[in-house]
Amino acid sequence: MQAPKPTVEEPVGAVPIQRLRLAGLPGDRELRAMRDHLADIVRADFAPLHDHQPWRYEGATRTVPGATWSTQRFDPVISTRTAAMCRDGQDDLMLFVSSACMTIEQPARETLRILPGGAALVSRARPIRVVQEQAGILWALRVPHRDLAWRLPRLPSAPLLALRQDTPLLHMLPRLGRLLDADPLHGAAAQQLAARQLQDMLAVALGQSRDFADWAEAHSLADARVRAVQADIAAHLGQGRLGLDWLAARQGISARHLRRLLAAAGTSYQEALRTARLQAARAMLAQPHNAGRSISAIAHACGFSEASALNRAFRQHYGMTPGQARGEGALLQKE
Repeated sequence: MQAPKPTVEEPVGAVPIQRLRLAGLPGDRELRAMRDHLADIVRADFAPLHDHQPWRYEGATRTVPGATWSTQRFDPVISTRTAAMCRDGQDDLMLFVSSACMTIEQPARETLRILPGGAALVSRARPIRVVQEQAGILWALRVPHRDLAWRLPRLPSAPLLALRQDTPLLHMLPRLGRLLDADPLHGAAAQQLAARQLQDMLAVALGQSRDFADWAEAHSLADARVRAVQADIAAHLGQGRLGLDWLAARQGISARHLRRLLAAAGTSYQEALRTARLQAARAMLAQPHNAGRSISAIAHACGFSEASALNRAFRQHYGMTPGQARGEGALLQKE
């Protein structure tokens, strides 16, 4: 069944407000189709918290370059962004300000409990599950990570942070969003100003938050250690002794602590090793002086047991074979 389209309610030439409405039982075809349409827009899956009760959702969303904000009225709902969805490469940050209790879960991280009036800052770069336990209103702001990172140098690559209700300026953000909704935002200058105002206010709110200050200090040290571990792995790919215990000893920490650091960063030792090997292989394939080197030799140099193992992993990660990547690099060199 084709999904119903969102309604657009704006004068011609203005930045549109997209409005989506859902109502019905979870098994209704129209409700399923609209859920699929909504999931395609926001790259997350939505499902009612209670399977056998009617479910209602209403959302109004506005997007300008650099910011997307929305007001959503909902019955209890679960939204999930899976690891497969995260392969789209999006690393935008999202702020949720909710009138209802929320629980936010992320693999290998502590579950966050958000009380009514509180907020959460999350990253779309990592799998996440958000449970909105009661009917209520949610205001959300989405901005590119890079645009907020230069305003907040201590901002990690994939934050997960709870903000208390009394965070300065936190509740000014939804008010600013509603004011911007009343303006047509004609032209690039008006749209850039709207995005900049939202980004600036979010940065100031986070910068003044005690939660962010404490959290950023703890996580910046952890992020630096993870980057050092990743660099160590990349520098020793050709060594047979490369292993978790050996790596932990080089870093001066226990293997258990290293596992926890990597898990908090959304990865594992095996995944970090696999990624480093694949990145090294792709770099070698792109280098002209390796044009005569066999795929098998490159696989062994990067720590793969055989060429077929590199081929399988390369296809899964990059969507092409090592030979295709070599051909792509040769074309770039000619250009």
